[in-house]
Amino acid sequence: MRLQKHGGIFSSVNPANWIRHWRYPNHLMLAVPWPVFFVLIAMGYLLLHLVFTGLYWLDPHGISGVSGPATSFMEAFFFSVHTLGSIGYGALYPSSLFTNLIVTFESLVGLILIALITGSTFSRFSKSTARILFSDVATLHSYNGLPTLMFRVANERRKTILDARIRAYLAIDERTPEGHRMRRLHPMTLNRDCSPLFLLTWTVMHPIDQHSPLHGRTPQELSASQADIVVSFSGIDEIMERPIHAHHNYPLSQVLFGQAFVDMMQEEDGEGQSFDFANFNRIYACPSVELPRPAGAAS
Repeated sequence: MRLQKHGGIFSSVNPANWIRHWRYPNHLMLAVPWPVFFVLIAMGYLLLHLVFTGLYWLDPHGISGVSGPATSFMEAFFFSVHTLGSIGYGALYPSSLFTNLIVTFESLVGLILIALITGSTFSRFSKSTARILFSDVATLHSYNGLPTLMFRVANERRKTILDARIRAYLAIDERTPEGHRMRRLHPMTLNRDCSPLFLLTWTVMHPIDQHSPLHGRTPQELSASQADIVVSFSGIDEIMERPIHAHHNYPLSQVLFGQAFVDMMQEEDGEGQSFDFANFNRIYACPSVELPRPAGAAS
């Protein structure tokens, strides 16, 4: 087993991890995209019919009304389709005890299968999706006299999210005095980490003061420690009244020093202000800023 960094946090990578998905089919059916969901259902449906076709074929004279002296593969296959779908029999019908037992078992499997597919489909439709957009980069510049880390969040649905909350963490490699290497998450205090109503955008700010985990760390030190900014978002969908979640991470390469976001509120001559969503990811250069060093630290 090996590790790889995902979202600022190390997770295990096993070449046989795909086997775990088949051990938890419910999770698999909820996690895959819609096209894959329907392909999996179609493949399972076809495979099941092939299994029962083989069982019907074991008794070549167990199905009456066939066109030849014995049941053909295609006749057994479509007989299975009629049985599983409770369509009803026309010219073909079971005529032996063995075939009737297989029909009974397939009918039971059909009831369970329909219930499972219906439940999975309903769960997918009823599952809340966040549709939260994070800015491509985070910026670091002076704000109210302090170096401040900023990034933006937008609500793509343009429907109100209730009790929205954001948490940010500095994920960084550290070594204990005993030499143990660990990946740690240090919470980052935000100017505002909750909003009762979140409709459009949100500029998240973290002032780098003496309490900040970024305080006293140079960009070179952060790079050597494989630093990432890990962000989690949570809220309640106003329409479905269900919790929604989203997460994002900013590796150090996406944290731009001496850059600032372009204001999304634009003044219009004699017409007040307008909101320009095109400026969501736009930045401009501003005076560079150095992270404060701890008192007594060597320069």
